[in-house]
Amino acid sequence: MHVDVDRLIDERPISALQIRVFILCALVAVLDAVDSQSIGVAGPLIRDAFHMSAGAFAPVYSAGLFGAAIGALAFGPISDRFGRRPMLIFTTALFGVFTCLTVFADSFPVLVFYRFVAGLGLGGATPCFITMAAEYAPQKHRAMLVSLLWAGYPLGNAVGGFMTAYLIKNYEWPMVFYAGGVPTLILAVLLFFGMPESVRFLAARGAKDRSARLARKLDPALPANVDVTARQKASQKRVSLRELFTDGRAAGTILLGLMLYFGFWTTTVIVLQIPTLFREAGVPLATSAFLVAVYSLVATFGMAIAGALLKRVGPVWALVPTFVGGGVLLATLGALAGTPLLAGTVMMGLGLTVSVASSAVIALAATSYPTVMRSAGAGWTLAMGRFGQVCSPLVIGALLTMNMSPGRILTIMALAPVLGGVCALLKAMLSREQAGALTDAPGAAEKTA
Repeated sequence: MHVDVDRLIDERPISALQIRVFILCALVAVLDAVDSQSIGVAGPLIRDAFHMSAGAFAPVYSAGLFGAAIGALAFGPISDRFGRRPMLIFTTALFGVFTCLTVFADSFPVLVFYRFVAGLGLGGATPCFITMAAEYAPQKHRAMLVSLLWAGYPLGNAVGGFMTAYLIKNYEWPMVFYAGGVPTLILAVLLFFGMPESVRFLAARGAKDRSARLARKLDPALPANVDVTARQKASQKRVSLRELFTDGRAAGTILLGLMLYFGFWTTTVIVLQIPTLFREAGVPLATSAFLVAVYSLVATFGMAIAGALLKRVGPVWALVPTFVGGGVLLATLGALAGTPLLAGTVMMGLGLTVSVASSAVIALAATSYPTVMRSAGAGWTLAMGRFGQVCSPLVIGALLTMNMSPGRILTIMALAPVLGGVCALLKAMLSREQAGALTDAPGAAEKTA
């Protein structure tokens, strides 16, 4: 008996196996965010221990984010060749180990190195769990489920924010990293025993026995001798990033990357740099951590609905107003640093704008590429976002060394989400042009009829 893997997933109710995959992927996203957020609050205390200025310490923030960008670029294509499961387990274990090792850094170069390697794991895990979830999701729900999964990231920021606000008050800063690293190592063990390989990946690679076993878990009514087939056959060679820029995909690939570059630039300012900037304005670290947690809770809801919003109103209305609105709110935040209630209100607004836009871009990327290069495409887009995360702390560090006020710095940073909205508009115009070209192509009328 032959079964098409796409029909098997798209035409059946979601199974217990799929729910398990989604939950495990969401846990990776949550702990990824807990680790990313921890350095934002603990960083000023580590900086004091190393007797460094804010500008000189900025590379520590960028080291982990630069590692994450490299990890997303490297592990996305690797997982397209060797599988999503082994790469997800390896990268999760990697960032868990080096998050714990951060505590033992006895010099600034060692600290930068540990944060860089932890970032490799963080960035490498992201395209793996996004692709895994996308390939177990039915087509009609894929964008919604991917954005719901990505909502685990602000949820992790919220958990990390409340957790670090408590830990910073009651313990020394090393406890922040143990609280993020140890659960991540436990999760790596759970992934080893509980995470299956992508059934779409196995079917595309022709792994008949393994894909048949998973197919029967998705549909117990299938016979033991079922042959699971895929419409797209995977190449045995590694998918190169160059293939994302061929066959008319170049402009769309670049614009997707730029949208997430500006989106992640902005969310990094909010999550990682607000504690530093507000501290310069005299706001206690515990207050900043609480404000970041408030933002993250609202962003969890916003990211969860981003995929549904994208499907309901389309990319233009889902992306342009949220990007531009986030820019306006970020520009006003600096003037409200001394008023926590008003600052918290603006942070809530940011949770419903830029975070929604970033999540919608990720959902768009997860549905824009075929199975054989989906992880590479998601990896490229996420790597561009990670590079945005790398750049924003360096720029803020440079502006701080120029003695620029926190309010003025946030106004400059607000340009990034506005540019993200411009890219979203250009992407929508490009998509309409490509659709028109297909319609006007010779023979198109006959094919449509």
